[in-house]
Amino acid sequence: MKIVSSLAFAAFLATTEAFGPAQPLKGVVSNGAANGMTMRYGIKDQALRGRVCAIVDANPTKEIVEEELLSDSMSEAIKGANWKLRKALIRKVTNQAARYDVAVDPAFGKADTQAEREAKEAVAGAANKAAKVAAIKAAADEFAANQAARKERRAAHKARAAEALAARKSGAPAPAAEEAAAPAPAAGGEITPKTIKALRDLTGAGMMDCKKALTESGGDQEAAAEFLRKKGLAQADKKATRVAAEGKIAVSTGSDGKAVMVEVNCETDFVGKDSTFLAYCDRVAGAASASGTVVVDDLMNEEVDGESLEATRQALVSKIGENIQVRRLESRGDGSTTVGGYVHMGTIGVLVEIEGGSEQLCTDIAMHVAAMNPPFATADDVPQEVLDNEKRILTEQAIESGKPEAIVEKMVEGRIRKFLEEKCLVSQNYVKDSDLTVQQLLDKNDAKMIGFSRLVVGEGIEKKVDDFAAEVASMAAGN
Repeated sequence: MKIVSSLAFAAFLATTEAFGPAQPLKGVVSNGAANGMTMRYGIKDQALRGRVCAIVDANPTKEIVEEELLSDSMSEAIKGANWKLRKALIRKVTNQAARYDVAVDPAFGKADTQAEREAKEAVAGAANKAAKVAAIKAAADEFAANQAARKERRAAHKARAAEALAARKSGAPAPAAEEAAAPAPAAGGEITPKTIKALRDLTGAGMMDCKKALTESGGDQEAAAEFLRKKGLAQADKKATRVAAEGKIAVSTGSDGKAVMVEVNCETDFVGKDSTFLAYCDRVAGAASASGTVVVDDLMNEEVDGESLEATRQALVSKIGENIQVRRLESRGDGSTTVGGYVHMGTIGVLVEIEGGSEQLCTDIAMHVAAMNPPFATADDVPQEVLDNEKRILTEQAIESGKPEAIVEKMVEGRIRKFLEEKCLVSQNYVKDSDLTVQQLLDKNDAKMIGFSRLVVGEGIEKKVDDFAAEVASMAAGN
């Protein structure tokens, strides 16, 4: 009986197609399929592989390799692929580029590092947050404008009603409906939500400030703009004493081989990411590069698009509501040297100046300076008093060890040499290749170190520390 049941079950399996091993699931490519793909690749990876293979199988020209295989969009697509497929596609693209001696970016198709992903997410988050804040502010401005218009209509209606009542009491005829419905224009023009919005677009001031300015100027747009400008100057002077320790470092390189770096401060990191603030920082750096000035006070008198940098700063203070200051300015290069710069996350900026070499070499060394923060460029830059003080400390330490005088002298010489190696840029191991020192990197490129400048946002500024408990107590006391 058991044998008969087993045979019947085997016959059932042999005639059933629903569970046959040759029937792959719909939408999934099985092992051994004609296109050679495996189940570990998703639909997007299959499409990407098919796209690359189609281009490669068509024996592409050099132009197609450069425009399609080596495009930024192809690189981004490969970055998101399965890691095994990513390696295979990078190899295919690299082989095609090698046929025509086309250079391939070392970062092509390679997945972003954790730091790069965090940086992109931070930028996207800041942009999203700024968009939300702008939308909320626009909605609030529109609501306030509508409320103001509603109050004006109510006031006009009450005035017409009072006028009609007075006319009835005196026996005089009531004003015509058309006359009563028409609001009396202001001396310089009618104040409406549209005129308020136009002034706001022109000056960037708040809606209520624009309405007040139009009221003070009798509806005259130019007079209202001048009123807001004077108010902005007063606000800028009032906010000038507030601590501004956030901000941005901006670098500008000119065609004359010179480069400048400026530090522009604001009060909060939120404003430090604002597009208007960042545009002003770039404007300041560009003006410094074009004018060649090395003094901040002189720089603020420079004009860009018909307006001085100081006037633009004051208008920005009025618009944003924070103290904004151009704090420091560094300049490198005299036209005969090579200069390059690097800014890390907008907060650390470095300019490097060398003889010979290339701008890219300067940028690479600037990245090292930003990361390692060496106090000096070369041993010649170390002040003699610093060496004397270090030598005195090391000598005292060596004498305490009880060594003979001759040994003490050699110990001090060796430790001074080690001190210089640690503190001088050219003696440090290059951060991107620890097998080389910075000096060896310079020698390899027939270059000589001249110097560098390094700025950090808020460096040396004592930031205000809020005492939450004291603030609450002050509010409770009514202060």
